[in-house]
Amino acid sequence: MSSALAPARAHAAAALRQAEARPPSALRSELILDQPTLEAWGVARPSRLAFDADGSLYILDTNRRRLVKVSPEGRLLHEVTVSGEDAAGLTEPGDVVADARGSILVLDRASAAVLAYDKSGSFLAAHPLAPDLAPEARDPRASLLLDAFGRLWLVAPRERDLVRLDESLSRDRAGRFLTPEDSVPVPRAAVSAANGETWIADGVSGALRRFRASGALAGAAPLADSAGTAAFLALASDRWGYVYAADGAGQRIVVFGQAGSRVFERVMGGAARPWRPGALAWSARDRLAVADPERGEVEILAIERASP
Repeated sequence: MSSALAPARAHAAAALRQAEARPPSALRSELILDQPTLEAWGVARPSRLAFDADGSLYILDTNRRRLVKVSPEGRLLHEVTVSGEDAAGLTEPGDVVADARGSILVLDRASAAVLAYDKSGSFLAAHPLAPDLAPEARDPRASLLLDAFGRLWLVAPRERDLVRLDESLSRDRAGRFLTPEDSVPVPRAAVSAANGETWIADGVSGALRRFRASGALAGAAPLADSAGTAAFLALASDRWGYVYAADGAGQRIVVFGQAGSRVFERVMGGAARPWRPGALAWSARDRLAVADPERGEVEILAIERASP
């Protein structure tokens, strides 16, 4: 009996995967964490965002060294003052990611280290980056990247490259990831897509460039549209390879397909009510968190997908 049902089950599973992979068609507002709410939690400038596997959202205020964890329903779970081992020590948190093991990793530019916290906000350890990477980690433009395979990278703006890190936070490979001729002059943001490609926002031209898993240039996303040039400040990708780009200058979120084609855009603000997205994170619950650091606001958007 079970062998007779196997083809039907396989077909149903394939149909489900195909349905899940439908392209996004709209971003619907689901929850707003406004300025008074965030201020009450000690966050004035939501600078970086990250979701964990449970759908909880981490909001980092780099100026106040404040990290808060928010439930999927918008309830404050806990708050942390980022200080590493020494509560009086100097820290300059620059980025936050949630790894596959449930640890929360914060890039500390002051100590050129990655600070690890558990899900409850308890400090675990400070892991210094290798000495040759310390200048990169201290750069205000540096950030962390988790790829589709759960590996940790450092976005190294001075080297104009992405550096894969091993368990000791040293270089995990010899040589460059990006070839010199294809390097992005100012890597503003980077994200790893589900197909293994890496997207990088060029801070000089505003363009988005796609690189294969080998580091070879795969192409660039088109920028010609009604808004003209763009300033992409943050990137996120869902499990099906669609990339979401925060265009602060255009006050919008632009969605791209795996091959770089433009899918649609969602306007976030305008002349009467400026809203400039500067941080993004995608949740496995198919939600997109967007922050306007200057406005001091975070909005959670539900991703609606096209009908089959």
